[in-house]
Amino acid sequence: MRLTAPLFVLAILAFVESSLADTSIPAASIRWADKDSASAPEFRRHVVPLFSKLGCNMRGCHGSFQGQSGFRLSLFGFEPDLDQKELLEVDKESSGVGPRANVKSPEQSLLLVKPSSKEDHEGGQRMAVDSWQYNVLRRWVAAGGKFDPKRDSKLVRFELQPAELVFSDTGKPARLRAMAWFDDGSKEDVTCLTTFSSNDDAIAKASPDGGVQAGRMGDTAIIAQYSGGVASTQVLVPVAGNAEFPPFPHHNRIDEFVSAKLRKLNIHPSNLSDDDDFLRRVYVDAIGTLPTPNETRKFLKNRDPEKRQRLIDELLDRPEYAMYWGMKFSDWTGNGKYISRSPQQWNWVWQQWIEDKLSRNVPYDDFVYGFVCATSLDGRTREEYLEEVRVVKHKTSGRYNYDDGTYAQRKTLDLYWINVERRSPDTLVLQTANSFLGLRLECAQCHNHPFDRWTQKDFDGFKSVFMLARSCDPKTGKEEKKLPRGYGDEDLQPGVHWRFAGTIKKVPPKILGGDVLTYEEGGPDPRVKLWEWMRADDNPYFAPSIVNRIWAQYFGVGIVDPPDDFNLGNPPSNPQLLAWLAKDFRESDFDLKHLHRTILNSRTYQLSWKPNDSNRLDDRNFSHARLRRMPAEVLMDAISQATGVQADYGRLPADRPQRAVGQASPPVRYSMSRSGYPMQIFGRPAREKTCVCERSNEPSVAQALYLVNDAEIITKLNNPSGRLAKLMKSTADNGKVIDELYLAALSRLPTQSERKVQEQHVLSCESRAEGMRDVLWSLLNVREFLFIR
Repeated sequence: MRLTAPLFVLAILAFVESSLADTSIPAASIRWADKDSASAPEFRRHVVPLFSKLGCNMRGCHGSFQGQSGFRLSLFGFEPDLDQKELLEVDKESSGVGPRANVKSPEQSLLLVKPSSKEDHEGGQRMAVDSWQYNVLRRWVAAGGKFDPKRDSKLVRFELQPAELVFSDTGKPARLRAMAWFDDGSKEDVTCLTTFSSNDDAIAKASPDGGVQAGRMGDTAIIAQYSGGVASTQVLVPVAGNAEFPPFPHHNRIDEFVSAKLRKLNIHPSNLSDDDDFLRRVYVDAIGTLPTPNETRKFLKNRDPEKRQRLIDELLDRPEYAMYWGMKFSDWTGNGKYISRSPQQWNWVWQQWIEDKLSRNVPYDDFVYGFVCATSLDGRTREEYLEEVRVVKHKTSGRYNYDDGTYAQRKTLDLYWINVERRSPDTLVLQTANSFLGLRLECAQCHNHPFDRWTQKDFDGFKSVFMLARSCDPKTGKEEKKLPRGYGDEDLQPGVHWRFAGTIKKVPPKILGGDVLTYEEGGPDPRVKLWEWMRADDNPYFAPSIVNRIWAQYFGVGIVDPPDDFNLGNPPSNPQLLAWLAKDFRESDFDLKHLHRTILNSRTYQLSWKPNDSNRLDDRNFSHARLRRMPAEVLMDAISQATGVQADYGRLPADRPQRAVGQASPPVRYSMSRSGYPMQIFGRPAREKTCVCERSNEPSVAQALYLVNDAEIITKLNNPSGRLAKLMKSTADNGKVIDELYLAALSRLPTQSERKVQEQHVLSCESRAEGMRDVLWSLLNVREFLFIR
């Protein structure tokens, strides 16, 4: 095809322009290697990143709140205008010339004298005289120490190359390159101005110049920071050896992404789990309970090749599913003990609202709408709302104590906004970001986030969004300055609270990393725009955060881990897997049961817990099931199931079983006789923090002592109405009794050697009852009982 002359000229110009754009500006270490270099460095582009590289603006040095020796830089260099002012500050003894940056006699600047150790410097020597670092600072001072925020180029993109680094020779170091793109169209190699760190030094160490040295097998990330930009490279150190990758039939696409990563690492997956291990695991993980002996027998005898798939479908349709995951969502959304003056009743109302949505499999985006866009009227007339209040308050007081499900039928959860503990905008923004976006924004409350894009301005604008709801008189709908707090005593509706009217004008509400929200009195609820932004296909947090959170519940570790800490410095271990799971979840119309079903049916979930030589050290690539201790509530119920003796949790809502799973109130409200103490020591959260870290699975001496000889355990073993007493009355065959105890506690039959040892022990005891109590006691104390395998 021939080009006309004008088009040909345009094509040449476009080619030249493209070539120029691809040309990198030489690195600062090259440009200022010569002290006589004519070009002047830019303050934000070169000087401030150099301070970070030298450690000057870190917390332990001049970046601390109080600074060092009267000199303070902004933490991580996030406020360059203040840094320039501090550097050029003039005092009375300096004859009108700043001592830190002396523009008339640059070599006399403390900025050069101190870190080069010409004078004593508490931080030691940070650079040599006439080094490129020295020349950058000297040349900037000599050029007048200038910084024009409007004219100086700004970073628009930061990238670490290569994005993935697979070591073929662990003895040979590799090197990373940091590239930066700016709003003036230029591109620069900024490796020498970038700080590097490894998320796991045992697997790969990063040197200051971007070098990477492999350690033991595994994978980690190298994190790079430059001028507010954060980037990462995934580093893979394969297992040594040339053994062929074993057959790994894919149950669904999850297995494709997992096996692709394992092949790169030369990690071989474990075999498929045995039926008994799978059965116990999926019961505990999906519905928080052990299978009964009869359920175990039925499943183990079943020869249907699709029996696992059928079982998963059955479990997700059981009422225990909503109860168990309702408890988890109560953890994640802050259903805490300070919710109101009568917390126990309202904890249950909150829990039942969540259970209603899960049992009906309400789409997750609509479920979250119920939190984010909650109102008291809930789209009804004021008379209808007041009637609801009358019914609910009647049911939650006096002889009833608990609501009958009236509140649970609401579309939205206004308790989320009128929760006494969580009602301030600061806490609401932290709770919402953590619960539904997987973000920890605590750092950005005070300063720019060191490992992510969020600034303090971002936080303040997002916080203003949570000032767009106010409490009014439930009878009149008018805002009052003094109202009782709690459900039915205040009417939550859209609008700016009178206390925040001035703040909203100064700091307009702004979606996190997105648009400013416009609002008008009496207009549409601006929070709906927030919800629409959250559920949008291009939101990088909403769908990924929930699929990752649920994945972490099933595997004991998230693809992003911790699962509520999405940030650029904490990249996913398998980004392709996370992206596909989020996409599939969106395409299913945010179907939570579809998500559970997809994960549970994968071969990856159904792998054995038994490691092989290649995957023994792998703890983040899902090559085998991780041994995980049962959550506190599940463990308490498992003890009750195994012994056949229910715990006493006091009066509960109608038709509510006496189970620890699904108890709405935090454990501190339980008395010692209601199993509050063991749930505390086994790590049930008090729901006082906006962080998954509040739930603990760490072992302790108190846990061991409880299982070994606590009065509650001994009482259950000796209970005349318990499982053991009933079994001993039903049969004189010790082997049958032992079989039943194994099925009840471990969801499997004992091996021949186990049965023989247990029978011999029973015969050696003074009485059959004593021997059988020992058998059941031993089963409650083995690791196989405590852990999900």
